[in-house]
Amino acid sequence: MCYCPRDLDDENRWVDVLVPALGEAVSTALLVVWWVELNGRTQRGEPLFEVGTEKTVFQVEAEVDGVLAEIHAQIGDSVSAGMVVGRIRPL
Repeated sequence: MCYCPRDLDDENRWVDVLVPALGEAVSTALLVVWWVELNGRTQRGEPLFEVGTEKTVFQVEAEVDGVLAEIHAQIGDSVSAGMVVGRIRPL
């Protein structure tokens, strides 16, 4: 869901937020927490969200400075490696 105005020319620069590789034997995980709210500022290298399996929790960092413009997966949703769970509008 997105509550920010879209500039169609600018949207091509947006960065997909992906679930990282979860390990060889793991195909799905749960989205545990979003550390940045929708339309919140992101900073490269800062925690963005976490996904968890039965054995571990993966913390995912933002790849770019920007605004979390879209969230496609909510806390508690089942996610898989490579899945787009959000989009960042770079600043």
